[in-house]
Amino acid sequence: MFFTKDVAVRRSTPYCLLLLLAGCSQDVVDLPRDEAETPLEAVIAGQGLADADPMAAISEILAKNPQDPEALRERGNLWFKAGDFDSAIADYTAAFEIKKDAKSLYNRGVALAAKEELEMAVEDYTQAIGLDPKDSSPYFNRGVVLHRLGKTASGIVDLTEAMRLDPKDANVPLNRGLLYLAIGLVDKAAADFEKALELKPGMMEALINRGYAHHQQGDYDRAIQDFTEAIKIAPMNALAYSNRGHAYSKKGDLDKALVDLNDAARYGPRDPQIYNNRGSIFGMRGDHRKAVDDFSRAIELEPEFASAYRNRAAAYAALGDMDKARVDLESARRLDPNAPEPQPKSNP
Repeated sequence: MFFTKDVAVRRSTPYCLLLLLAGCSQDVVDLPRDEAETPLEAVIAGQGLADADPMAAISEILAKNPQDPEALRERGNLWFKAGDFDSAIADYTAAFEIKKDAKSLYNRGVALAAKEELEMAVEDYTQAIGLDPKDSSPYFNRGVVLHRLGKTASGIVDLTEAMRLDPKDANVPLNRGLLYLAIGLVDKAAADFEKALELKPGMMEALINRGYAHHQQGDYDRAIQDFTEAIKIAPMNALAYSNRGHAYSKKGDLDKALVDLNDAARYGPRDPQIYNNRGSIFGMRGDHRKAVDDFSRAIELEPEFASAYRNRAAAYAALGDMDKARVDLESARRLDPNAPEPQPKSNP
């Protein structure tokens, strides 16, 4: 008998928690039009450097005026985009020392977060808020970083303030919804994903996450609707297929589940969770040899995948190979000692 149910429906998180955090520095380098300073692009063009390499152009400007805070900050952004976070931080620091500007602190916070120096990033975002309390971006990023520090409730407070300051940005409720999911407040999360979709209809990440919330609420039909809509928008999205397949399996439609997981494996061939999920579907259908193959592939891709070892143990037990089942269960216990483990039983 196939006793394990270690399959997973997953949230869509990388876009929400990483892209905005890393990309924010790209938007803060231009000065508002009502400020006295000339935007850096105009400075470059005015000096006949418009066609030059951006780093060379900025270096030439700084050679003439090493105290130009906008040029320093722009060079910091170029360093950031190149992955040289230390050089970026040095330029943002130099720009801030010349001009006490929230933008330089904010950008430095982004670079610090990219280096996983999260406490220092929080300090910079906090100072940026003090200098410009009407800007939603430092609240947004500080909220995300606080979540990464395990202070999710405080992160939600910051994202709530970001929503108040910028009520039209769909990314803010999207991320607050993820934080609500992280602490188990599924209903609040679903409401936030709904809000994100009101602000940006067809937002794929919001659709996948709302589908996830519906799944957690046991509303598999609405979950399937959301994952289907996400697939229409992004037909090669492996996570949407995998999650819809799981929802079908919860409704007992294993044929549709398998079709979706085959598509998920086609579009996400390096994702071990997809093979773990498909292997479980094979097991539910009684095809334990195919289940073993999928669990083995999941382990090959992620050698410390405790769930896949547990599931493969169940498949081996169903095939009557109790020695291999016990070896896999032992591996699962070693990798995840706190998980409850049933004893494998072979089919009579």
